[in-house]
Amino acid sequence: MGSTVTSDMERLQQTFGLQKAAVARNPMPSLEQRLTRLGQLERMLVEHRQPFRDALQADFGSYHPWMSDLLGTGSVLGRVRHVAEHLAEWVAPRQVQLEFAHGAATAEVVQVPKGVNGVIGPWNLPIDCSLVMVADIFAAGNTAIVKPSELAPATAQVLDEAVSAHFQPETLAVVQGGPELAVVFASLPWDHLTYTGSARVGRLVAEAAAKNLVPLTLELGGKNPALFAPDGVTDELIERFLSFRALNGGQVCTSPDYALVPRDQIDRWVASAEAAWRRAYPTYVGHPDATGIINDAHYHRLVGYIDEARARGVRVVGLNDDEPDPARRQVPMTLVVDPPDDLGCMTDEVFGPVVPVVPYDSIDQAIARINAGPSPLGSYLATHDDGLARRFVTEVRSGGAAVNTYGLQGGQPVLPFGGIGASGNGCHSGREGFLNYSHAKSVFYAAGDSIVHQVVSIPLPELCGFVVDSMFRTSETLTPPERG
Repeated sequence: MGSTVTSDMERLQQTFGLQKAAVARNPMPSLEQRLTRLGQLERMLVEHRQPFRDALQADFGSYHPWMSDLLGTGSVLGRVRHVAEHLAEWVAPRQVQLEFAHGAATAEVVQVPKGVNGVIGPWNLPIDCSLVMVADIFAAGNTAIVKPSELAPATAQVLDEAVSAHFQPETLAVVQGGPELAVVFASLPWDHLTYTGSARVGRLVAEAAAKNLVPLTLELGGKNPALFAPDGVTDELIERFLSFRALNGGQVCTSPDYALVPRDQIDRWVASAEAAWRRAYPTYVGHPDATGIINDAHYHRLVGYIDEARARGVRVVGLNDDEPDPARRQVPMTLVVDPPDDLGCMTDEVFGPVVPVVPYDSIDQAIARINAGPSPLGSYLATHDDGLARRFVTEVRSGGAAVNTYGLQGGQPVLPFGGIGASGNGCHSGREGFLNYSHAKSVFYAAGDSIVHQVVSIPLPELCGFVVDSMFRTSETLTPPERG
């Protein structure tokens, strides 16, 4: 065990050195080089479709191959192709108009690579959340070292093998290891570090990165609310909620964590959910669609939420007659209705098929409740009221938001994906993801007819006093119009 840890550490340090040297040799890869790297990533994902399917099945115990494609390799492919399509536009320097005082001088903003990037991936989406930001990292001209989660070892091994077969370690590499390696990984002087996972570990990563002043992107999740407005308690929107809640067994950072439902419609909401679920799954545990919980500890954590609620006399509704199966590590979709705030399913991010259903008495109260807690990664609203939708989007503090769907904002290559406050900082995806992994470098090309050069010449001329006095005259642009 000790020799394995040592060899993992040595590989990390060696690969880090190789990438630092590669960046020094080629600090500004051309558009063609970046597209080549993206093309290699695309080919790797296509060629390893089945090995990744098999690995997820091994790690989770049960994993539908279509979900592997949809939530794993396919989502990264979508990002790669979107980035490649727009990259020529994104990398072009942006010309900036200067004030007349600078004469014929010109200026531009150049997006330059940051350098060597570290990526610490999570266990819940071990392909997507280890590679999806690599598309942005490559687009920005950087290199990357990925540390996948040791809790999904089969996927980590296939990822390591796939990357080694398609990339030189100077460009992209995978290092495997447990918590000891993770500590060293986070403490390296990266040019940028990305971590996806829990807030608890995120704090430790941030502390380690701060010692080297490393720029950091954190994707931390949280308790994502789904607010059902009075007009949103419909069979269609409730069934849609369940479909997103079931994806990956609820083990998705953008999954709706709990439902906020008008108090006088709680029974209708629960009955509709039960009917929709029974139509889809007369039996869910053992069904090919059911994703296993990643390990025994998380399985027992989820079952513990249900047991705690029952022991406290809280209404618990299994959406069919299934029982949890420890051998398969599968938990039936279960509602915990009107739970007290101190229950485990209310204090923790559930990350599984246990859904607190929380009553509210007014929209104002519901929005205030959401904003009183840590800012979630996603927030969701079910309504057909456009005015309420706009209010929700602007007033609720969350990383992203969606109306009448429950997570699609997090999977679109054209949109940035990131948290705010307790759910993270920075982003990937969209043009904003490219910018996140780039440095916006301001460049000024001076001209001989610049008045500014005369103003700051030595000794300071009278012209300097005239110019600075003019700076303190009231601007008409900033003067508010008079009220009639």
